[in-house]
Amino acid sequence: MPGMVIDLASAQRLDEAAFIQRTAGAPRLLLGERHDLPGDHAAQRWLLQALQQQRQQGTLVLEMIASERQPRLQRVQRWLAKGNHAEGPRLRELLDWDARWPWAAYGGLVQDAAAAAIPLAGGNLSRAEVNTLLASNEPVAFPVSAARQRLSAVVLAQHADAAPMLDGMLAVQHARDSRMAQVLADASAPALLLAGRWHVLRGTGVPGYLPPGAASLVIVLASPGEQIDATDADLLWVLGDE
Repeated sequence: MPGMVIDLASAQRLDEAAFIQRTAGAPRLLLGERHDLPGDHAAQRWLLQALQQQRQQGTLVLEMIASERQPRLQRVQRWLAKGNHAEGPRLRELLDWDARWPWAAYGGLVQDAAAAAIPLAGGNLSRAEVNTLLASNEPVAFPVSAARQRLSAVVLAQHADAAPMLDGMLAVQHARDSRMAQVLADASAPALLLAGRWHVLRGTGVPGYLPPGAASLVIVLASPGEQIDATDADLLWVLGDE
């Protein structure tokens, strides 16, 4: 197991066996990544492969694929189920992969899923939906009251000139989390959602949009020294030097 995993409720470190047992038993698993860190992508592949050795994965939900692409995903997966094979650039071409998400970072995970016949589900908005929401100036109601303030601070810290478009950008965040929650809730269990960290936190993201009583386990990938509150996530997966 790369890195170390900490149970945020107890502050106890989990060994590999305890980590896999905890994750394998979750009907919905939310894994929050840093999009541009190779170590996060390697950890994702490790976890998916480790889970497959314990039970059959129901669905892999990806922020990197718009939900409007689902018919194409299903056609490709039906074609693969007939004994056909496609790897690397060919699989990327068949899926019409969105180039904004580097295939070098995500292709390995997608190929692992295809090889294991794990159903893929797109959880993101289409470009047209994003553009429409960006033009909006209507404030949206987040399910967690503090989410607006937290997300506004993040957006403005990352985009210094975003203030005039803040309502639209928050509307996109709100709609993305709502869409991913809907796809995750409808997906065959056990389902694993892979998304950016702010999308999986209980205080800002997808968990707040899931139906009442929908059990989920939230894991956040982090660097040594980073702090994540136990109200936001269940497990902190620290990668790098221990």
